Amino acid sequence: MINKGKLPRAHSATELFSLNNCTLCLPGASPPLLEIPRLQIRSGERLVVTGPSGSGKSLLLSMITGRWAAELDYAGTRTSGCERIGYIPQRGQDALHPLMPLGRQLRKATGRSAQDVAETLAAVGLDDPQLLQRRPAELSGGQAQRAAVALAALSSAPLILADEPTSALDEASRDKILCLLDTVVSAQKALVVVTHDPDVADTLATRRIQLDSGKLRDDPAPALQAVPA
Repeated sequence: MINKGKLPRAHSATELFSLNNCTLCLPGASPPLLEIPRLQIRSGERLVVTGPSGSGKSLLLSMITGRWAAELDYAGTRTSGCERIGYIPQRGQDALHPLMPLGRQLRKATGRSAQDVAETLAAVGLDDPQLLQRRPAELSGGQAQRAAVALAALSSAPLILADEPTSALDEASRDKILCLLDTVVSAQKALVVVTHDPDVADTLATRRIQLDSGKLRDDPAPALQAVPA
């Protein structure tokens, strides 16, 4: 059972990323597919983006990463203090190399030691040594999603994005992944999660925004001082 009403965590927040007067649109089309007047992301935040299907949630992640479809026109100011941005997809297998054993690919992708990889996999519940030798296709959906969380946690990226990371999971697996996202991704990193599930926002968010038809309906600026938990 997930806990609702999460309070913001105490941290010394610094701005990692911002969007100002940004739009994505089809050439010559109006209105824009996505319009973001202003959005700031600070270290330590757990920002949850909600909205119905087609509201622009995945487009927002594309705008943050700077990787949108070639046919779209972009305008605005995108400011990033992040050399790397981590990404957790809807399906964990999509974050992993299909042919490389799990342990080796996590070491190669992150440059971390075998001990760090084993400890992080154990922290996400993948503590069976045999899993290190398995390829992604040999993992269950839940195991692959945990491995994707471990990959993000092991990375040096100060900003982690997660695109509907619990949509393909049952309720029990969803709750475990939410706990892992909040605890395994370090408190110094910012985490942005897009979801249509209000329970995800209730559980994880220290701040939330909503998209509707490509427009940002609710964007309170991040507090300069977080409220202690």
